[in-house]
Amino acid sequence: MRGWGTLAFAVLLAALVVFAVLSNDQQVTVVLPLLQWQTKLWGAMVASAVVGAAAAVLLVIWPMLRLKLQSRRQTRRIAELEKEVHGLRTLPIASDVASSSSTQKV
Repeated sequence: MRGWGTLAFAVLLAALVVFAVLSNDQQVTVVLPLLQWQTKLWGAMVASAVVGAAAAVLLVIWPMLRLKLQSRRQTRRIAELEKEVHGLRTLPIASDVASSSSTQKV
């Protein structure tokens, strides 16, 4: 059922794109600070959507990459500390000389 829903959504989206292309066929002038060119309105709309999506992806990925790097560092530090604790657990117990001399002999 999920596959059919996805297929129906894809067909609907494709129909919407075709409708937008056919209904927005006028020529427009795109003016940027150093560039200026003529294009069709639907091309300008698609280009702006792609640029906006790319900017949104970059703004979302940047904090995710920082968190992933921080997690990797913390995981590495935890492994080092666990190795240290394991090494301390496997040390032999030293004879307790102070406790045997401090006990009272009767």
